[in-house]
Amino acid sequence: MFCWKSNTMISPSKVVLLGCGSYSPVTNMHLRMFEIARDALNKTGRFQVTSGIMSPVSDGYKKKDLVPAKHRCEMLKAALKSTDWIKLDTWECQLSAWSQTAKVLKHFKEQVEIQFGHKPSPSKKRRKQPHSSVSDITQNQIPNIDGESDQVPCVKLLCGGDLLESFAVPGLWEEEDIEYIVGTHGLVVITRSGSDPQKFIYESDILTKFKENIFIVTEWITNDISSTKIRRALKRGESVKYLLQDSVIDYIREHQLYGVPDNKYINHMMPSPNGHTDASVEAEDQSNSSSPAEISVVLRSSPRGGYETSHLTLHRMTTTLDKRASPVTRLMPTHNSNSVPCFSDLGMLVRRVKNVRVGFTPETCV
Repeated sequence: MFCWKSNTMISPSKVVLLGCGSYSPVTNMHLRMFEIARDALNKTGRFQVTSGIMSPVSDGYKKKDLVPAKHRCEMLKAALKSTDWIKLDTWECQLSAWSQTAKVLKHFKEQVEIQFGHKPSPSKKRRKQPHSSVSDITQNQIPNIDGESDQVPCVKLLCGGDLLESFAVPGLWEEEDIEYIVGTHGLVVITRSGSDPQKFIYESDILTKFKENIFIVTEWITNDISSTKIRRALKRGESVKYLLQDSVIDYIREHQLYGVPDNKYINHMMPSPNGHTDASVEAEDQSNSSSPAEISVVLRSSPRGGYETSHLTLHRMTTTLDKRASPVTRLMPTHNSNSVPCFSDLGMLVRRVKNVRVGFTPETCV
């Protein structure tokens, strides 16, 4: 008696990657995690990643420095313009209260099933909520999943090694939620520097029980970017270029998020969001352009209590370099003023330009 084995190839399991988080703001590392996970899963031959979903948390999460969902969704929308397989979904962020990760996963599982014609029972069917708080966000739906088969994709939670470690924090997670997340959906864990996910799996009975549903991905090109560090850099006036998408930086600057009024990299080294310059200053610059022996510096100062372009007062510092006389520096206000100009040497002027304080007046001697 002979036993024949079928040569039919088993098709890879379809996977939808779900990323949950504050995304305040969304960083390049958040986007990078999706790319790393898709590559790793597809290379096994056992999985086929069909799409990715980024679901920002509700304002009800009450996390420190959490800007409103409206802004976080707009930043995500801007950041995702460069990808065709990762989409924004606004269902979670429209909830009035914070929602457990298990509940969010269950929602997206039902949405994917509906897309494939497997409608939930009437008792579990949810009424579609109106998109009121983020009504102008168009990317608020499950990405269309391409494929010839009728196989319903599995929604897996994409996370970093720190989330896996948080399962061990007493009282932070309900055991039934951990069992549902790992047992029903599964985890795709991106390891970070100093993290040992295998150790936490070994030390947890629940994780060990469902360890086959935990897919560990090692990121060999390490990049320890976090939203917390980004916010800290913005508040300290440090550059965040190449850590965020340029479109996200533009949005932060335009809406003055995370304390950027004091960030020179956002407000001074980048084009002004108002997109205009002072016409009187330009006219004066052109009239003086014929004098090669004159150096002019324009100082902008704002009144106390705010940083708004409409309130800025312009002051012009002019240094005349004449071979027949000593260099003379004059501080001249561009607006009508009875103040007496100050005089100083050129070196002192250059050193003091970087230290202009709010409330600077023409009477202040440089």
